Amino acid sequence: MSEVIVEAPHVESTMVKGAPALSIVYKVSYSDLNLATHSGATELQKRIKDSATKACAQLAKLYPTTVESDPPCVQSAVKNATAQADKAIAAAEKGGK
Repeated sequence: MSEVIVEAPHVESTMVKGAPALSIVYKVSYSDLNLATHSGATELQKRIKDSATKACAQLAKLYPTTVESDPPCVQSAVKNATAQADKAIAAAEKGGK
C-alpha cells in the first residue's frame, strides 16, 4: 500500500449530547514518489501538510462549533500521518519500495 492516512482529529459535538465523534480522513498516495530520495520524502511531507490543512478546514466548515483552532488541528493531523510516512521512508531507504 503506497499511501498514508491523514485524519483531522476527532471532535465531539457540543450541540447534540451523545453524538458520535467527527473526523475527516484523506488518503495521500506516494506511489509516484521515490521515498529513498530527499525530494521524494519532502514531497510526501508537503502532501501530508496540504491534506491536513484541507481536512481541518473542511471539518471546521461542516462543524464550526466543534473544531479546535486551525493550527492544533493541522499539527495533530500532520503528526499522526508523519509517523506513517517515516516508516515508509525508512523502508525505502533500506531498499524496499
